[in-house]
Amino acid sequence: MKDLAIAIVNTNNRKLLKDCLSSIVVNTKQISYDIAVTDNASTDGSQAMVRGDFPQVMLIENQENLGFIKASNQGLRRLRARYFMLLNDDTIVKPAALDKLVEFMDRHPGVGACGPKLLNVDGSLQHQGGLLGKRFWLAKEPVKVDFVIGAALVVRQEVIDRVGVMDENLFFYNDDLDWCLSIRKAGWDIYFVPDAEIVHYGGYSSKRTFKRRLFVEGFKGGLYFCRKHYGELAFNIYRLILCLCLSLILPLRLFNREKFKAYLEIIGLAWRGQIPKPMLK
Repeated sequence: MKDLAIAIVNTNNRKLLKDCLSSIVVNTKQISYDIAVTDNASTDGSQAMVRGDFPQVMLIENQENLGFIKASNQGLRRLRARYFMLLNDDTIVKPAALDKLVEFMDRHPGVGACGPKLLNVDGSLQHQGGLLGKRFWLAKEPVKVDFVIGAALVVRQEVIDRVGVMDENLFFYNDDLDWCLSIRKAGWDIYFVPDAEIVHYGGYSSKRTFKRRLFVEGFKGGLYFCRKHYGELAFNIYRLILCLCLSLILPLRLFNREKFKAYLEIIGLAWRGQIPKPMLK
């Protein structure tokens, strides 16, 4: 069995994906690994690039964009290893980063998941959004955290056997928060490992232009996350507050048709409570 199974999702990011895959091959020497790239109906030649330049990579070709979570799960389900890793296509793995993450997990059997230090392209530290103001990304030594972001997240096989893959009621955002909270509820620790470094372009694939569907799915995922982990009362309070806040902002979006429609859609979803009820294990 391989040490690490790496699941990467790509949508029209051929150049970034090529750089990402090259960095894994060049900078990972101590561990064995498999890679699965799930392509969400790219039209930029990404699939041909993977087949031609990285024949050892498992390529899963979707005929439509299934979103990050479903596409990631496709890769996770097809691979088998002692550890699994979610890795964004807009990342560059620095020397020995994956080796160090696997070594850390081997030395700490009580840790269910971990993540590396993320760097911006200029080498500066990338903020990872610690809960309650915890700036864990500044730590010099491994530190226990509430969550690490899904741009680079390593999970133990036994954890997936216990809590399952990511929740497919989510489409793109909130997946890392949801998965990490489920992992912690199952009794596992999560750690930030600063000795392992990965460059992250920081949402390049999703921030180039405003995308109405992703924007709406972000809020929809937040509502679902609240309902799943904090119950019906918190969910109902949150959706009403969201309706009020977005309604106050709505007039400011009149001059941007797509954003105006997105806000209206989110307000409608929240007001009607049209969010799936989670199927908890």
